Amino acid sequence: MLSHHELATLMLLRDTGRHMEEFDPDVLALRHYELVEVRTQDRDGSTLQLTRRGRELLQRLHLDGGRLQ
Repeated sequence: MLSHHELATLMLLRDTGRHMEEFDPDVLALRHYELVEVRTQDRDGSTLQLTRRGRELLQRLHLDGGRLQ
């Protein structure tokens, strides 16, 4: 079960422009649950990205940024 801090972090990472520290405890927990992954880039270092599981979780919770139907 995710804590409210981890869920909030997952929602922040939903937006691609958000920069988070990859060793943040909440980010580490999301990586452990395979909801977030680290993508290595050439010059810019690494970035965090939601995995398919992370996007699916947000969709199931209706927190994917889309409209409710």
